[in-house]
Amino acid sequence: MTDQQRILQNLQIIIDFLANAPENPEIIAMDCNDHCENMACLAERVAQGAPLEEVLPALQNYHRYWRDCREEFLALVSVLKAEITETMPELPSRCKPTPSSSSES
Repeated sequence: MTDQQRILQNLQIIIDFLANAPENPEIIAMDCNDHCENMACLAERVAQGAPLEEVLPALQNYHRYWRDCREEFLALVSVLKAEITETMPELPSRCKPTPSSSSES
């Protein structure tokens, strides 16, 4: 593929995004900061086996265009699935207590 073909392909992707990305204000407003509880409830339902297209179809469509949101949502679903199935690995401690902090307890 030539540089010009790549440029045209990238432009087509941008045009498709601008023309087709969902503009549902309710979904756009449902970010992790302001609507964390709603997202957690949706993620729990998906982790328990409910298909996202049945739980909230508009969110599934939104995830097609907003990759960062999709990745964060899927990461949360993965953690919840691991908790449900009790396959969550033990995480190593990254910070060892200093001698002064361990004697303060």
